[in-house]
Amino acid sequence: MPQNRMYGFEAQARSQVIVFAIATTLLLLLAGTLQTALFSRFTLFGAVPDLMICIVLCVSYFNGRYVGAITGIAAGFFIEAIGARGIMVLPLVYMMMGYLVGNYARAVQPKRYVPYLFYLACALGVRAGVTVLYSCLHYKVINVPQILLRAVLPELLVTAIAGVLLYFPMKLFCKKIKA
Repeated sequence: MPQNRMYGFEAQARSQVIVFAIATTLLLLLAGTLQTALFSRFTLFGAVPDLMICIVLCVSYFNGRYVGAITGIAAGFFIEAIGARGIMVLPLVYMMMGYLVGNYARAVQPKRYVPYLFYLACALGVRAGVTVLYSCLHYKVINVPQILLRAVLPELLVTAIAGVLLYFPMKLFCKKIKA
């Protein structure tokens, strides 16, 4: 009898992992579609928010480092596949962000808003570096102040607004999927 009970728990754990994976995949597809299709037409400050990094941060903040790393890789590959750029840095950056945020969030027992904002600010700094890297590799004449003013700063502002607004729906999403 205990062995049958053990198999039941294993099946239940597998089904929870499958449900979480499917729900997260659908969320990433929805966010990627919104980011590339809808927000590319209706820009705020002339920039498109990076919804994927906000989702990776929230998922890793509420679910841990391994889930965050896997979600980061998936989000990075999805965005790179849609964007069709020559180099692929985003899967590595998103994976590292997911792992690090999930790792450091273990110490924060009650998941509160202020530590999340700190992680969001750090992620936005790294994302700004990636944007500068992409811009420097794409353009032949590099004007860093112009890149910072016209590309990095608007993207940071819009992504910060999206990250602040997505915290509570993502918290609810992660709680519902865990339960």
